[in-house]
Amino acid sequence: MYSIIGSGIAGLACGYMLSHFGIENEIFESSEHKTANQYGIQLSPNASNVLQKMGILKKLEPHIKVINNIEIYSIEKLKKLTTLPVNEFINKNNLTNYYTASRDILHKELLSDVISSGTKINYDSKIKKVEDLGGKIKIINENKTIRNCEKLIIANGNSSSPIFDRISCSPIANDFMTYRSAVKVQELPLKISADTIYLFLGKGMHIVIYPFFEDLLNIVMITKNNIDVVMQKNKRNIEKGIYSFLRAQDWHSWSLYDSKITLNLDNSRPIFAIGDAAHSIKPHLAQGASMALEDAFTLGKSIGENNTTESVHYAMNARKKRIDKVIRNSTLNRKIFHAPSIISVFRDFFLEKTNGLSQLDNLKWLYDYEV
Repeated sequence: MYSIIGSGIAGLACGYMLSHFGIENEIFESSEHKTANQYGIQLSPNASNVLQKMGILKKLEPHIKVINNIEIYSIEKLKKLTTLPVNEFINKNNLTNYYTASRDILHKELLSDVISSGTKINYDSKIKKVEDLGGKIKIINENKTIRNCEKLIIANGNSSSPIFDRISCSPIANDFMTYRSAVKVQELPLKISADTIYLFLGKGMHIVIYPFFEDLLNIVMITKNNIDVVMQKNKRNIEKGIYSFLRAQDWHSWSLYDSKITLNLDNSRPIFAIGDAAHSIKPHLAQGASMALEDAFTLGKSIGENNTTESVHYAMNARKKRIDKVIRNSTLNRKIFHAPSIISVFRDFFLEKTNGLSQLDNLKWLYDYEV
């Protein structure tokens, strides 16, 4: 029996994989029920490939959007800088599609499949601490209730207070803020295509807009410092209608939390960490959910193939090189998206003069990854 802490994307996907191999598992979730957030998520080809191999993609397809292009603009005068021809890139490399989806749709499908497979979800389980006693693993709840288990998977998301002493989390200071909103297509003062992700680059900010569910648009704005300060800096550069639209949004905001997570897991013990519990992925490459799915699939498959605990750890440790590369590229994108004014001139010139397909070719290592 595997005990999984966390019923997010990573935890549910891993539970589903274990059940697929006939391995009994249960999931502990801190909330009474996982609540809907009504926001979007990007599923790049490496993520949709995982969902396809899990047998879930076909069930999701009626409810998710196929992305054929990514268009990049300067928010100043809405000048288009380049188009990344996603569909052409996918066909050229025989990949699965690039999708956008409602995070809730993905979560509900995973949850339904996990429950159908016989996995028990233990809601309102606020785990405060995990202790490895050698022969058994002790799970301590907030109310001091103790559960013993034999094998454990930690998938409780990005927490500044790791629940296991062999996982350390060092915060990295930054002054970035994330703002998110969901609006109906007709509310946006721009004409957009239903198969396109839009990226707008401004001073100390960038905005991502894409359709994700029925007639809804997902809008994410990441700023350096407070939104009021950044919007004031961009006021003269943003078309009035768009400026008013952005100012009028009911934004859900939070600090963009960075951290360095270090896993010091004992390779002889059946304790594993996946998703945001194992690594902190910046959002500037849209790979948070994708890495969670890859982790879950790799771990579930490795356990399911009756590998030894040591070899399962080896398989997960082998992912570190890829995860580190994703983090480095996400960090680089952050610098590019939020480049100072002088450097942004060269950035925009480069984007205009560089073929979009060649830019996607530079990400082939990411999108055509085989789990």
